[in-house]
Amino acid sequence: MPNVKAMFKELVKMPKLSSLKDVLFVGPHPDDIEFGCGALISKIKENGGTVHFLIVTDGSSGTDDPLLPPSELKKIREKEATDAAFHLKADSIDFIGFEDGGLFTSEDVTREVAKYIMKYAPDAVFSPDPHLRNECHNDHIKTGEGVRGAMQIVAYPEALKRHHVETKDANPCRKPIVLVYYFTDYPNAFEEVSKKNVGDKLAALSLHKSQMTGDSKMLLDYFLYKARQDGKKHHVLLAEVFQVIIPICQHVYSDGLKM
Repeated sequence: MPNVKAMFKELVKMPKLSSLKDVLFVGPHPDDIEFGCGALISKIKENGGTVHFLIVTDGSSGTDDPLLPPSELKKIREKEATDAAFHLKADSIDFIGFEDGGLFTSEDVTREVAKYIMKYAPDAVFSPDPHLRNECHNDHIKTGEGVRGAMQIVAYPEALKRHHVETKDANPCRKPIVLVYYFTDYPNAFEEVSKKNVGDKLAALSLHKSQMTGDSKMLLDYFLYKARQDGKKHHVLLAEVFQVIIPICQHVYSDGLKM
């Protein structure tokens, strides 16, 4: 009888995130990718990887200024997001453009994200964890659920048709793709990052000038503190943590997902 435990242990090996060669990062709003993954992105680029940013909403609700029109804020935040992405040496940035805080659904996200997965055929897709216990922002929940849905249809032409995903200029993506959640309560992987990586992250976030008011400045301090605390847990100076779901564990199997 085969040693099932040994076989499964081999199958569920976690990838080293900073060694990924081609990665799609999905953010609900401009700046979420940098908050959740900025230091890792810096390290991936140091290692020669390719990085794509995909922003789901237009960020047009992100202000307390009643005199700033949403259409103007949308332009400001797109420019900030582009500057921040390229500061981190991202290879591309795309905007889906759903209204920030709008009535789009997770199915809408699935349909749009699937197009970019087929376009880039990445080794891994990152998104916020829709199961974060305290998450009340629907844009984050819908983004996480939508990405999860996209991961499950991109390999199947009939599923793509049924979700009304146009495949004229993109072929189904049949390669195994790792799903990685940031902003998660259930990390099972960490990445040691350097002071330079964290510095790149904070510098990129500082380019989101429209957002750098009181609460956002506190978030900068929080994520620096968190990098130190996560590092301490794993006996390194600084770290970012993630929930990694390898392809075999994306359906039925759950063993191997714990840290």
